Amino acid sequence: MKPEIEIFSLSLSTYGILASVGLVLMGITAYILGRRNRIKFEDVLFGELFMLAGAFVGAHILYGLTNLDRIGEYLDYCSRTGTDADWWEIVSVYFGGMVFYGGLIFALLFGVLYCRIRRIRVGDYADAFAPAIPLFHFFGRLGCFFSGCCYGMESPFGFTAENAIVPSCSHVNRFPVQLLESGLNLALFIVLLLLFRKGIMKDKLIFVYLISYSVIRFFDEFLRGDEYRGIYLGLSTSQWISIFIFLTSAIILIKKYNRNKDVIIRGGDSV
Repeated sequence: MKPEIEIFSLSLSTYGILASVGLVLMGITAYILGRRNRIKFEDVLFGELFMLAGAFVGAHILYGLTNLDRIGEYLDYCSRTGTDADWWEIVSVYFGGMVFYGGLIFALLFGVLYCRIRRIRVGDYADAFAPAIPLFHFFGRLGCFFSGCCYGMESPFGFTAENAIVPSCSHVNRFPVQLLESGLNLALFIVLLLLFRKGIMKDKLIFVYLISYSVIRFFDEFLRGDEYRGIYLGLSTSQWISIFIFLTSAIILIKKYNRNKDVIIRGGDSV
């Protein structure tokens, strides 16, 4: 593992570099695809920045929600010992990490909001970004692998992280679940790109992405080793979110399909 890279005597975060590359390529991809629907460059740029702000907030909020029990224990300790709670410590420690699903959900909400503000057709905008999101995630998970976070379960077939940023991941042979998810995201990017180019699932690509990724995430969670993200009824927090996203997206897709079918039937009757 290599959490940091030396460039001109500067130590830079490997994750930060790879995530930055992913963000740039996501924007370029969305712009190229968006030109088909006459989406302007500035709307891709500022829209991505808008969604990035939402992703930053949402990722931290969901991380904090997965640590509510730890926050409760800390506050209980303060009340028993008569010490004042350090609210900055709560914010910096218990909300300091990030969870992808929180970032994704808030990014999508902020994207819809941006479209409303700019009066851009949401379907066209979402179609342009649907293939771009897993492309960004491909680089993000590579960053996780090199940093040693989001690690897999202990396994005889895997990698030993000598310099992982997470102590429990160091010097332990773990399954490279980050690389698995990274590869699956790359495959999902290619599939969505092909669907876009062929005009298949127009106005629905974002839901195809959500359904596909929720399936990927649900199953690769069984290979994760960081249980601090919460385990409820044998499933992690992300698995419950995956189930919710899968069902919600599937229902919306079915409704869109039935609506389109009704339009075609009514059109045929009028002829």
